[in-house]
Parts: sequence; C-alpha cells; structure tokens
Amino acid sequence: MRNRLIAGYAKYALLFLALLAWSFWRRSGQAEQPILELTGRTMGTTYSIRYAGPASRQARDQAGVDSVLLAVNQSMSTYIPTSTISRINASTEVGTPLPIDAHFLTVYLASKAVYEDTDGAFNPAVGPLVEAWGFGPERRQTMSQERVDSLLALVHFESFKITDDSLHLTKSIAGAHLDFSAIAKGYGVDEVGRYLAASGIEAYFVEIGGEVVVRGAHPAGRPWRVGIDRPVEDATERQLQAVIELEMGGLATSGNYRNFYEIDGQKYAHTIDPTTGYPAKTTLLSASILAADCMTADAYATAAMVMGAERALAFIGERQELEGFFVTAGPDGGYVETMTPGFEGRLAEAPATAGAGS
Repeated sequence: MRNRLIAGYAKYALLFLALLAWSFWRRSGQAEQPILELTGRTMGTTYSIRYAGPASRQARDQAGVDSVLLAVNQSMSTYIPTSTISRINASTEVGTPLPIDAHFLTVYLASKAVYEDTDGAFNPAVGPLVEAWGFGPERRQTMSQERVDSLLALVHFESFKITDDSLHLTKSIAGAHLDFSAIAKGYGVDEVGRYLAASGIEAYFVEIGGEVVVRGAHPAGRPWRVGIDRPVEDATERQLQAVIELEMGGLATSGNYRNFYEIDGQKYAHTIDPTTGYPAKTTLLSASILAADCMTADAYATAAMVMGAERALAFIGERQELEGFFVTAGPDGGYVETMTPGFEGRLAEAPATAGAGS
C-alpha cells in the first residue's frame, strides 16, 4: 500500500515538473520572439509600431494597420475630397442631415467633451481660420482684422449637431467647417493599438508623428521609453528634451516650432486661438500631455498651446486623469521646463539622442 502511495505521489510530482518545464519553455519562447517593427506614412507624417511576435505575422499586421489608417483618413482627412469631413465642410445645406461614420462620431463626441472642458480653447470648428491662415488644404489668404472677424462668425462648434440616430450630422451655419487635425492623429494611434490588441498583441508601442500609445511592458520586461522632442526650429537631427517611462497610456505633444511660416519677420504658427482668430502667441514652445488614450492627450495638448504655460499647468494639474510637461523659451535662449508631479515621476535618464519607443 505504501509503495502504491509513493508511486502515486511520484507520478503527480513528475506531472507537476513537466507542466512547470512547459510553462518555463513557453515564457522563454515568448521572450525570445523578435521585436517586430511596422513603418509607413500616414496623415502627412510617418508611423512606427513595435511589438514582440513571430516574423511570420509581420506582413499581415502591416496590411491590417494600413487598412485601419486608411479608414481613419477617409473619415477625417481634410486633404481627401471624398472624406466624411470634407463632404460635411463642402455642404452649404443648413439643417440637412449629412451622413457620418463611426470614426467621425467617436471623434466628434470626444471633441465636444474637451471643447466644453476647456471653455473653447480646443475647438474643431476653427477650420475656416486654419484654412485662411494657410494651415489646411487651401491656399493662404490675405488676412486683415475684418477678414478675421468675418471668419470668427463661423467658428461655433455648437452649430454642428449629431442627430438622434447618431448616423448623421447637421449644420446651422452654412459656411462652418470642422478640422479634426488636432485630435484625429491621436485617434488613429489608438485605433492601431486596438487593432493590435484584437489581433492578440498584449504589449505594443504605436507612434504617429510623435503621438504615442503604449500597452504592457517592453519585450525586455521594462517600461517603454518614450522621447519628447526638444522644440528646435529647423533641426537637422532629432534632439530630445526629455524621456519618460510608460507602460499604459497615451502621450501627445503639440508645438509651434515645426509648422509655421514667416512674413516680414513675423512668425505665424499653426495653433489658432479660437477666441482671437489669430495664431496663438505665447511663450509656450511645446506641451506634452499624458492621458489614458492618445486621442484625449492630443486634444488637450492643443488646448494647452492656446492657454499658454501658466494657465495650462494649472488647468492640467487640476485634472487627476491628465499629466503635463511644458517647455517655454528661457531668457538666455535656453529652455524652461514645468510639469505636473505625476509627469515628473515618469521621467527617465537617457541621452539626448535616445530614440523613442526603445
């Protein structure tokens, strides 16, 4: 009897050891999977995606990501004449229900929430001014105070309403235009992340033009390291102002040091203040916002650029779900950093040329 008991225990012990060995082998195999990288162009910029997985899935994932981004662009790109947003902007029909898609609806509702929270500092109805100042698909216009005032009469986000069936949108001002460029890129980042998660990828890094979302740990077992660009005009190579460690959430940076032009020594940047109708004039060079998702971070980063550093720091600091990092011009030509405590806690030491997503 005793021998039979010993044999039984031995049998279960061997089974346990076999399961343990299989589990260890399985984890080791996952850790040894190569880090795959998907790259391409979208939304007038580049994208980069990193995750661990078998090389055999890379081509399929590349095609899937490009398909996701194509759908987002077809919904919200003002540079595509047949996109949902272009058709809405082109319409002069007041009160007529105009068809929208699921991507458009999601971004519209998120925009409405941020618009209300920021008292209009983030306002996608600024489209007519964006185009007139030369930061959209149309040619730059000759601007005067009279012209600005006439366009400001069109900048009312409340003039756009979603119908009760959530399938259409109406306009109450014929010439009103929407511009989701300050939130659509972040939404595209999130959509790619959702595609990867639905495909079985539990940990990933997705970046489009500097806007980032990460989920899970880096394949090396540590947080992802995400770089924030130094706001240098006409930089010939990338320089980093800071690097943060992140395992969950979205990071977006807005700045006026890249997309701008000069006329007679006067600089005109792409961030338009919806209250004045002019490009925002503050000492704030860049604003980086952390949020649960990149779409939200993207919208609040734009609002911060309109607010300016001092107001933005106070505003973001009052919201538990957001963290902020702000770079202003120093008196000696250097840079001054201010940030919320939660952002400071994520800063990592890294060389100024370290790559994002490493």
